[in-house]
Amino acid sequence: MLPARHPRPPCRSIAPVSLAIAGVLFSIALPAAAQDSKDNATDLARIEVTGSNIRRTDVETASPVQVISKQDIQNMGARTLLQVLDNLPAARPAQQDSRSLFTGSDGASQANLRGLGAQGTLVLLNGRRLSYYGAPAGFQTQFVNIDAIPAAAIERMEVLTDGASAVYGTDAVAGVINVITKRNFQGAEINFTNDTSSRIDSYGERQASITAGFGDLTENRFNVYGAVNLYRRDAIPLSDFYDKRPSQYYVNNPNYLTNLRLGVGSKPGQFNPGTYFAFDPVTGRRVQEAAPGCQNVLQGQAAGPSCVWETWMNNEIDAGAKSERNTAYLNGNFLVGDNTEIFAEATYTDIDLRANGGTPRTYSTTTGNPSSWFSRDTGTTVNQFLYPYLGPNNEYNHASPELKAMMGGVVGLQYLLQDAGANYFGQRNTDQSYRVLTGARGNVGDWNWETAFATAGTHSTTYQTINVNLKGFEKAFGPYSVDPGTGRVIISDHPAYKFGEISEANAALIREAFPTFDIQSWTRLHTLDGKIEGPLFQLPAGEMRAAFGFNASRETFYTPGNPDAAAGLITQQGGSWFDGARNTYALFSETVAPITDKLELDAALRVDKYPNFSANVAPKIGFKYQAFKQLMLRGTYSTGFRAPSLAESGSGGVFAQLGGYRDEVRCAETNAIADLLRQSQRAGDVDLGKSLANVDCSRTVARMTQPNQDLKPEKAKIATLGFVYEPASWLSVSADYWFIYRNNEIVAPDFSRDTDIISSSRSPITDADRANLAQLAAMCADPASGVSCPAVLPGYSVGNVASVVGQYKNRGKTLVDGFDIDARSRFPLGEWGGLNVGLAATIANRNRYYMDDESGWYYGDVVGYYNNPRLRATLNADWTYKQVTTSMFVNYVGGTKWARDRVDAVDNNKDTCTAGFLALEASKCDGAPSWWTANLSVTWRPDDAWNLSFTVKNLFDRLPFYDPNSFLGDSSDYATIFGRGYSVTVGYRFK
Repeated sequence: MLPARHPRPPCRSIAPVSLAIAGVLFSIALPAAAQDSKDNATDLARIEVTGSNIRRTDVETASPVQVISKQDIQNMGARTLLQVLDNLPAARPAQQDSRSLFTGSDGASQANLRGLGAQGTLVLLNGRRLSYYGAPAGFQTQFVNIDAIPAAAIERMEVLTDGASAVYGTDAVAGVINVITKRNFQGAEINFTNDTSSRIDSYGERQASITAGFGDLTENRFNVYGAVNLYRRDAIPLSDFYDKRPSQYYVNNPNYLTNLRLGVGSKPGQFNPGTYFAFDPVTGRRVQEAAPGCQNVLQGQAAGPSCVWETWMNNEIDAGAKSERNTAYLNGNFLVGDNTEIFAEATYTDIDLRANGGTPRTYSTTTGNPSSWFSRDTGTTVNQFLYPYLGPNNEYNHASPELKAMMGGVVGLQYLLQDAGANYFGQRNTDQSYRVLTGARGNVGDWNWETAFATAGTHSTTYQTINVNLKGFEKAFGPYSVDPGTGRVIISDHPAYKFGEISEANAALIREAFPTFDIQSWTRLHTLDGKIEGPLFQLPAGEMRAAFGFNASRETFYTPGNPDAAAGLITQQGGSWFDGARNTYALFSETVAPITDKLELDAALRVDKYPNFSANVAPKIGFKYQAFKQLMLRGTYSTGFRAPSLAESGSGGVFAQLGGYRDEVRCAETNAIADLLRQSQRAGDVDLGKSLANVDCSRTVARMTQPNQDLKPEKAKIATLGFVYEPASWLSVSADYWFIYRNNEIVAPDFSRDTDIISSSRSPITDADRANLAQLAAMCADPASGVSCPAVLPGYSVGNVASVVGQYKNRGKTLVDGFDIDARSRFPLGEWGGLNVGLAATIANRNRYYMDDESGWYYGDVVGYYNNPRLRATLNADWTYKQVTTSMFVNYVGGTKWARDRVDAVDNNKDTCTAGFLALEASKCDGAPSWWTANLSVTWRPDDAWNLSFTVKNLFDRLPFYDPNSFLGDSSDYATIFGRGYSVTVGYRFK
């Protein structure tokens, strides 16, 4: 029987050269399977460790590797791989599937070691690569979805916090996360978990898994098992979340609750005739009135009364999406002859994420900036759309004669389009991913060999029912005409859509005007790999071992784009379009040599060949020195690289929107107007001032990101140096210094930098702009306002930015370094059982970014600045007494400044008491506070079959602090929005 082994490192593709090498391996290995094998008693003790191709007798290598067992995962109360990473100080916050809406990769979660991003962290399943998630983040960043890894089958995780490009190739700059599944399982096991929240009533997560297998490798010479994991998360409607944000959020967004119209406007499904408006031709002031028949008139507004509706009910978009995730895993191992094993595994994951858009959309005549977007077929031409006006002869124009007279009978309209139903609008994301792998391993004498072929892929689809289809909209409200005097677009006097009624005929038109459209994308990865490993010769201090192997792969990425979106017919939705494929090849070797009884050297070399680039050579050297029995010294030096992804260097591009674009000119001009209006004693002025505050400081604009076929691979220099000290049998302490210097970084354009913008455009000054100025002028002319206005009133010099165009480029360098500390102790307590205590910490030393030769290290060291705490730590204690294990996990994140860097600190500091250009509560002026949370878990195993666990998450019910740099205003990267949580797990093992 073969010794227990785990599958080998990464895989690559199908090609004649690859098949030839595989044939040579098989021709050597398979005939030898018929020969009598020699006694490999020594080999039985050898194991595989992540980060090396050579089997070892010692789990400690030159590279630091952290092993998290299945029991560790259960003790920390983690139910998903993402939750496990939350308990590792070396891992940084990354995309969570529950908060992934409108990221382009909705429904997926990422891993992020050292803060270098998902593309700097290699994720493996049983030592081999997985295909990228079908939908790249932001339509451009490809990554592995860690939610697609079968949780029920996990035996342990090994986290290599050292660069490993010399072993695994691209993406392994920051480290490697290798998820290892069970190899031999018999019987059946079922588990059920339910999670609830004390603060968000609608929150709930449920998981169920079953694992079953038969056959024993020792007795039956085979084992086959399968695992199915079902995950469900409930939707969180806005009605359960709108008042749960930190209090300062509402101070800085004074109209947030007001705009929800809680209990003020008409409810969804209740007819609302809408509001008419026009602009005074002399002053430019907006004047409005509730349409006849309105039952929900809102008075006291500067422009006049309006007919309002509630906008909050059933809306889940920004609170929490419903998720269903099903994962199946099948594994088989078969012994052939005395020393050959055939193995196979298959993984399939189905993800379905849904977010209800809630209340219907509105018909709201555009008076401000038009919707702007790029699309594939229109190239660099910006598409734009405005909701039209009603003409003087429109059969639904029931405005008063006075209002009609202002613009020659033309009026604007705000009207609730309820016909399609309350739950029609929203978003759905589906993803199906798979990997099928088969291979063989064995030995020829003292040499071990292994080869495998794998095919993997994902298919992601985003369904959105949010935006206008230009042709469908014109069918409902056209044909259009144009007012010759003003250029205003006018809808048909007798449109197909019938205002004033809710009907199925109207619903059909609305579904065409706001259709459900899809954005699909596919990734594929076919790999073939082979390796031999064994002793080269005997040195005086021991056996020198070596490994040689190859990888070959065929990688494809295809996202054609929705045809209507590609043609520019879907407002604000261009999406991405990529079509690329490439073959890559790699040869690698590694050796471990015991130089003396105390000193062991480890060297590895890998050559990767990507099309359009010279071959990349990645070396690595490491040492392990047993200074004395209790102390081992270790260190490594290697180079790493990341090849440009097909999204970055292929054909196509990103045609989408850029949220949060800051135009300093418009921001300053609009805020100057808002500041004066908010000083007024007239309520209408104040409301307008509140609505204008910061509105032009964070705009959504059309964005195009072009790929760049001239990109070069990123390069990195990586080093570690540390020790493992075991002064007693009950204590082990390790400390490692780590250093990563990444050069020639591949970056998307930073649209806050003028040098990154190839071209841009602005909208003209709008009717809404002129109305704001008219309101300001009226206020300043009215002594009752109580405002002392300047002689020259603030105004607008330009319209808002409508679009920006940029391209991927190689730019800059990153230097990060720090220290990892890990301490583990075991205390036998006699009849009281045993106590394990652990402390893991990552201490950041430097985090510097070199922009270019002109700016140099412009931003300085950002450790201690926003999102870059100096210290992250986890303290845990596990006490086992008879059948009960009690575990406590405490996670700590150090405080930071609000500023993102020393340049940003000029405007974001405790003296100004602002961050993200927003006011802070007085207690937070010094910066983001340090943060900690604790989880308490109790597991009872009354016998070998039952397993009962109860976990209290966020034991002390700590709530997020206000984070002005966060889109939602809460510190969700560190703290949970759900308050104290409760999780119950019931498991049963059948014999």
